[in-house]
Amino acid sequence: MKTQGHRTIASIMGPDLTSLLEKLGVVFEYSSKPVVMPGVIHWLGRISKVSPEQMKNGLAEGMEVWTSGQGFAPIDLPSVESWLFDAPRGTHLLLAERKINFDKKNAPKREGRELFIWTRNEIATFVGLSILDGTIELLESDVAESINDIDDEFILEKPGIKVLKPINDFSALEEAGLNIALAKPVLLPAKVHRVTGILKGPEEIKIERFVLNCGGLHIISNLQLLPRTPMINRFDLEIQSEPDFSILLSERRIHSEGLGDLLHWWRFDNNSAVVDTYEVLVPAHKGLEGNEKAWILDGVSSKLHRNL
Repeated sequence: MKTQGHRTIASIMGPDLTSLLEKLGVVFEYSSKPVVMPGVIHWLGRISKVSPEQMKNGLAEGMEVWTSGQGFAPIDLPSVESWLFDAPRGTHLLLAERKINFDKKNAPKREGRELFIWTRNEIATFVGLSILDGTIELLESDVAESINDIDDEFILEKPGIKVLKPINDFSALEEAGLNIALAKPVLLPAKVHRVTGILKGPEEIKIERFVLNCGGLHIISNLQLLPRTPMINRFDLEIQSEPDFSILLSERRIHSEGLGDLLHWWRFDNNSAVVDTYEVLVPAHKGLEGNEKAWILDGVSSKLHRNL
């Protein structure tokens, strides 16, 4: 029963981890987003306030919270090492929504960075304790709906129009001095490529990545769909007809060579790529600059396109 309970809570948790954590009383702030190389690990926010109960569970004020995103491929040790190499000084909590294929005892270490990793079971335990102490209530209808949504069918293979759920990160607009309040929502026709292939470096590693093809190529770590299609205008950005994944999917990774850990480029082998492609719609915001040129903020990749 305990294992089944954990599986149920983790499944409810998966679709929108940030919203769930906020319901549990975790207070995030989103200024000064850490700059790291694109990869499978993405920033959720910085904890700005914690309760005594949360402190007992390992959370701390100022802790940077990250997610591996959902996916079928497990997260490996080199991916965590490469991410931690770029991560700023401080305390970091990595929420592993997908399986990890290494022992947490072997997690990488770097001076000035304190890393904690929560697996799916540990996340589920945190959620379960919050339910038991009354911090959050899950209605039976919500649980049933979440459980009924669980199947082996990949979400982009289901019939009908697929609209990706935006993450609503407006930091690019703030940095550019643009006002989201003056923009209008639009939908961008796009494609998502599910790419599996080989990274070649000191070793060969099989990876799986989801790539958004919309005004460029962008790695996305967490695929979620809106329940219905918004009735708003559409705007076209360039969709690459023959995308080259070699640069985007190549990664810097740490490799031990006996004399210490060295940083290497691991190149993605385009010839090994197996690609499944799906047509989707991407929520975005469209506005005008002072020069009457349009700008578009892609709500899924958070990419700002200007001078359109």
